[in-house]
Amino acid sequence: MRKKDCNLRSKLIDCANQIERKEGMDAINIRRLAAEANISVGTVYNYFESKQEVLFALTEDFWTTALRDMSGELTSERFSEQIQQIITYLRGKMTERAEILMKNLRDDGVGGRARMAATQRVLHQAMVERLKQDHFIRPDVWDDTLTMESFADFVLSQVVMLLQQRHKSADTFITIIERILY
Repeated sequence: MRKKDCNLRSKLIDCANQIERKEGMDAINIRRLAAEANISVGTVYNYFESKQEVLFALTEDFWTTALRDMSGELTSERFSEQIQQIITYLRGKMTERAEILMKNLRDDGVGGRARMAATQRVLHQAMVERLKQDHFIRPDVWDDTLTMESFADFVLSQVVMLLQQRHKSADTFITIIERILY
């Protein structure tokens, strides 16, 4: 079996992104992807088992880029204000395309949920790190029942819910975080 080329995989994802942007998700298929990348259909199958796998890769690429770019947007020192910035930033990223990609993951069962969980683990770990860096948090907040990890879990679940409810204000949630932490 031939070793996979990371550059070719990236090229295939770029081609899929271009197809999706020009013509929508339905236009993506393995044959079209091979034609756009100027390679054989069999070579595409070395990287992706199906169209669904291509869509997974697009979703992961989208969120990896969004989460990486988001780090540069967080300017506040306080965790509560960073959460507000995260919600605002991600709401800005929640275009129709992003919603379709996320729905695609949710609808795919176990594989899709596993990929969504992996993306959420990255965000969870980033939240724990941001909690550690917030020197304004009261020193007596954390104990055996409320750890940084459990609090990050709670915050992440609420952020996901607020993102799903696009027009709902995050003010009450941010106030709760502030009353707990500061």
